[in-house]
Amino acid sequence: MVREFKKTGVATALTGALLAAASMSSHATVQLSAPGDVVLVPYVICDTAKTINTMVGLITFYKERLGLGSGTTADPYLPAPSGLAGISPTNPSPPAVSRAATSRTLHWYFYNSRSEHQLDGIIPVTDNDFVRIDWCSTLTSLNQLTKYSGVQGYMIFVENSLDRSAGVPIPSFALYGHSYQIAGNWATQAFIPVIANPIWSKDASGALVPNIEKRAGYPAFRRLVAGTDYTDNDLDSRTLQRDVYMRYFLDPSLATENRMVFWFNRNELAASTDAVKWVRSSVPGETYDSEQNYKASFSYPLPNELNVIVSTPTDPAFPGMLHEETETYGGKFTVVNTGIVRFGIPEIESAQPFYGSGVSFNMLGLGAGSNPVQLQTEMATEGEDYLFQ
Repeated sequence: MVREFKKTGVATALTGALLAAASMSSHATVQLSAPGDVVLVPYVICDTAKTINTMVGLITFYKERLGLGSGTTADPYLPAPSGLAGISPTNPSPPAVSRAATSRTLHWYFYNSRSEHQLDGIIPVTDNDFVRIDWCSTLTSLNQLTKYSGVQGYMIFVENSLDRSAGVPIPSFALYGHSYQIAGNWATQAFIPVIANPIWSKDASGALVPNIEKRAGYPAFRRLVAGTDYTDNDLDSRTLQRDVYMRYFLDPSLATENRMVFWFNRNELAASTDAVKWVRSSVPGETYDSEQNYKASFSYPLPNELNVIVSTPTDPAFPGMLHEETETYGGKFTVVNTGIVRFGIPEIESAQPFYGSGVSFNMLGLGAGSNPVQLQTEMATEGEDYLFQ
């Protein structure tokens, strides 16, 4: 399949820095800046053989301070982020200058790439608290390092009340944070996006639509409304797809590897409650060089909730990634194994937006000279959804 780039947006991405791009469509923008009820860290790994670790830092926000206390006995709190929930806070206040007298409990969960629960634990917290997770150290403290070293997965953080309830209660505090992948002996760190999601959101009619559910008793994202929307709301049996663009850089003199990370809120296999299967067994894609010239087409499976595609200068994941060309502007220097990959992610049909949703980003491994271990993260660039023919 060949579908040439449109000059709007994508050409800019090709000639620009290709860093932290959001979205060309307002309804599908990945949002990172607000505290929320349930926090996703979409890529977590400890690999002692490769000296790779994941660090997570979270800050707590009691809902009383955010102005998200509902005042009702049955459900005393409102969801966060309030904007994604479709509500407005009332009388928010700054944090206290001393430690809160009472503590609450944070619960963390670790899942493998197939969204199967592996480990979880609890941490006592207070308002405006800072919680630090060193994943390798956590595995060591649990005597699980040997078993889970090298296992790729993701983490979910939420108040412990969700675990202790048969339903999905609104937490009494929200979370905001950052995550980094550490490589080498603290030689470098690369940003991992942390996504905060409300328990529910209001739809256009004012009805409350759940975003979090339990699968096999553990929290899961029914809708990641802070992520990219991969939902086709026209229930006409014609599947739309949304383009996702990522840069590759495999110059053997400078690059070590590229890791393209895709996290989705569902595996390809449909849950028993899903009326429609989200088919991602053969995702179409294309490679382009740095001058926007089409190189090759391919199909690639993205069946899991977490999919990590690794390319190296000697073993690229896709055809058309190894090439040289002379740039047509600036210094007209030679560009080696550099360009863009376009993925056409099939959408899932549902009347509810974000029923299929996720987040994607690219981790570029660089290495030269005295420091051969460097990582940098680039958020994927999203296109509009369309009917491919």
